[in-house]
Amino acid sequence: MQLLFEIEDVFDIGGRGCVLVPGVPYQLGQNVKRCAQLLIIAPAGEETRTSIQGFEMINRGRPMNHAPFSVPRSVKKESLPVGSKVYLLDASDV
Repeated sequence: MQLLFEIEDVFDIGGRGCVLVPGVPYQLGQNVKRCAQLLIIAPAGEETRTSIQGFEMINRGRPMNHAPFSVPRSVKKESLPVGSKVYLLDASDV
Protein backbone atom coordinates (compact mmCIF):
# COMPACT_ATOMS: atom_id res chain seq x y z
CA MET A 1 0.00 0.00 0.00
CA GLN A 2 1.42 3.36 -1.06
CA LEU A 3 0.26 6.84 -0.08
CA LEU A 4 -0.64 8.78 -3.22
CA PHE A 5 -1.87 12.09 -1.81
CA GLU A 6 -4.06 13.88 0.69
CA ILE A 7 -7.36 15.17 -0.71
CA GLU A 8 -7.32 18.97 -1.17
CA ASP A 9 -10.63 19.27 -3.02
CA VAL A 10 -13.45 17.13 -4.44
CA PHE A 11 -15.64 18.03 -7.42
CA ASP A 12 -18.94 16.18 -7.87
CA ILE A 13 -19.63 15.99 -11.61
CA GLY A 14 -23.22 15.01 -12.32
CA GLY A 15 -23.50 11.69 -14.15
CA ARG A 16 -19.77 10.98 -13.81
CA GLY A 17 -18.87 10.89 -10.13
CA CYS A 18 -16.45 12.69 -7.85
CA VAL A 19 -13.06 13.95 -8.99
CA LEU A 20 -10.29 13.92 -6.39
CA VAL A 21 -7.68 16.68 -6.40
CA PRO A 22 -4.70 16.86 -6.53
CA GLY A 23 -4.59 13.25 -7.86
CA VAL A 24 -1.80 10.85 -8.75
CA PRO A 25 1.64 12.54 -8.71
CA TYR A 26 3.33 12.53 -12.14
CA GLN A 27 6.64 11.69 -10.44
CA LEU A 28 5.29 8.60 -8.64
CA GLY A 29 7.71 6.24 -10.38
CA GLN A 30 5.11 3.68 -11.44
CA ASN A 31 2.18 3.62 -13.83
CA VAL A 32 -1.23 3.95 -12.22
CA LYS A 33 -4.05 2.95 -14.52
CA ARG A 34 -7.80 3.10 -14.68
CA CYS A 35 -9.42 0.51 -12.34
CA ALA A 36 -6.47 0.65 -9.90
CA GLN A 37 -7.70 -0.23 -6.41
CA LEU A 38 -7.63 2.48 -3.72
CA LEU A 39 -8.13 2.83 0.01
CA ILE A 40 -9.28 6.24 1.25
CA ILE A 41 -8.95 6.95 4.98
CA ALA A 42 -10.87 9.99 6.23
CA PRO A 43 -9.45 12.16 9.03
CA ALA A 44 -12.01 10.62 11.42
CA GLY A 45 -10.78 7.11 10.50
CA GLU A 46 -13.55 5.88 8.18
CA GLU A 47 -12.24 3.71 5.34
CA THR A 48 -13.57 3.58 1.78
CA ARG A 49 -12.35 1.04 -0.77
CA THR A 50 -12.85 2.10 -4.36
CA SER A 51 -11.06 2.33 -7.71
CA ILE A 52 -10.00 4.87 -10.31
CA GLN A 53 -12.83 5.31 -12.80
CA GLY A 54 -10.92 7.62 -15.15
CA PHE A 55 -8.38 10.43 -15.28
CA GLU A 56 -9.67 13.99 -15.69
CA MET A 57 -8.36 17.21 -17.17
CA ILE A 58 -8.83 20.17 -14.82
CA ASN A 59 -7.62 23.73 -15.38
CA ARG A 60 -6.72 25.15 -11.97
CA GLY A 61 -5.04 28.22 -13.46
CA ARG A 62 -1.52 26.97 -12.72
CA PRO A 63 0.71 24.07 -13.80
CA MET A 64 -0.15 20.77 -12.14
CA ASN A 65 2.18 18.01 -10.99
CA HIS A 66 -0.65 15.54 -10.47
CA ALA A 67 -3.34 13.79 -12.51
CA PRO A 68 -6.80 14.26 -10.96
CA PHE A 69 -9.11 11.27 -11.33
CA SER A 70 -12.71 10.27 -10.78
CA VAL A 71 -14.08 7.47 -8.65
CA PRO A 72 -17.29 5.48 -9.34
CA ARG A 73 -20.61 7.29 -8.91
CA SER A 74 -21.43 5.04 -5.95
CA VAL A 75 -18.80 6.92 -3.88
CA LYS A 76 -20.44 10.09 -2.57
CA LYS A 77 -18.69 13.41 -1.90
CA GLU A 78 -19.66 13.21 1.79
CA SER A 79 -17.39 10.16 2.20
CA LEU A 80 -14.41 12.05 0.69
CA PRO A 81 -13.62 14.88 3.13
CA VAL A 82 -10.70 17.23 2.55
CA GLY A 83 -7.69 15.84 4.42
CA SER A 84 -8.48 12.19 3.63
CA LYS A 85 -5.45 10.12 2.65
CA VAL A 86 -5.62 8.17 -0.62
CA TYR A 87 -3.59 4.96 -0.85
CA LEU A 88 -2.84 2.82 -3.89
CA LEU A 89 -3.40 -0.83 -3.04
CA ASP A 90 -1.23 -3.57 -4.49
CA ALA A 91 -2.25 -7.18 -5.14
CA SER A 92 -1.46 -8.25 -1.57
CA ASP A 93 -3.78 -5.54 -0.15
CA VAL A 94 -6.86 -6.40 -2.23
